[in-house]
Amino acid sequence: MDSAPLARTVDLITEEVDGEFIIYDEARHIACRLNATAVLVWRNCDGRNSVTDLLAIVADELGDIADQDMILMALDDLAEHDLIASGYDPRDASAVRLSRRRFFRRAGVVGAAAMAAPVVYGIVVPTAAAAQSGYVFPDYEPYADG
Repeated sequence: MDSAPLARTVDLITEEVDGEFIIYDEARHIACRLNATAVLVWRNCDGRNSVTDLLAIVADELGDIADQDMILMALDDLAEHDLIASGYDPRDASAVRLSRRRFFRRAGVVGAAAMAAPVVYGIVVPTAAAAQSGYVFPDYEPYADG
């Protein structure tokens, strides 16, 4: 499994905000927050770096806790959020790897391993027209004294 993933960059706006990396997908109206490990992998998915190359890059940054499972977890998350354009298919039958739970068990529940695990969070962002529609969610009381 030495494919060379290519990060998607079309229709994306990227910004670092208060130490967090945010990617806004203009086509899908989804914002993704990436932790440092996921950003490192995404930025180095240039279509030339293989999974093995990505591992070397992440290991230079994180040390011994970096392994192929960590890279594949990052690529799985990035692909799930449509941030990989080509060169990686998470459904590839040859991609035998550990689950997140087994990764943490193997790495040990230590702060460094937990903090370094790649994470991509996504949220749907309403378009300007939808935000101005005036729709109020039932049972939503923004100023309720609770």
